[in-house]
Amino acid sequence: MYCCPPDIKATAYISLVRPHLEYATAAWDPYLVGDCIQMEKVQRRAARFVKRDYKSTTSVSSLISQLGWQTMSDRRRNSRLSLMYKSLHGLACISTSPFRRPSADDDAFCVLSSRIDPYKYSFYPCTVVDWNALLASVKSRPSIYSFRCAIRSSLTNSI
Repeated sequence: MYCCPPDIKATAYISLVRPHLEYATAAWDPYLVGDCIQMEKVQRRAARFVKRDYKSTTSVSSLISQLGWQTMSDRRRNSRLSLMYKSLHGLACISTSPFRRPSADDDAFCVLSSRIDPYKYSFYPCTVVDWNALLASVKSRPSIYSFRCAIRSSLTNSI
């Protein structure tokens, strides 16, 4: 792989390595800083490998942006939000009715509080905070594809 062109290396990373990192990330999203850093390190090493740039003066963040890759934490966030969208539109068998806010606003949820981190950073409590922060125009997208594009662009615009 070392002698392959960058686009082949990027395709290999995206199709062979990243799926292992992202398996079930909507349900299992690491919240400990050390775990998040470990996952980001894999992608950072892949970016250096793809671009064949191992200099210590090179910004790996710029390599990742040149490749058009999102950070692993952004990808996990988008995965959770996509699963929430699917559950609200009957595309996934996950009930969201117990968490709906009793108000006129149909697409807002009650923020769940917790004293222990494993529950606080589990799917519902963590995703509800991110979901409530989305714009109404993003939440009301007609398809999952347009929703994913909208959350990716909203994340890009907020940076």
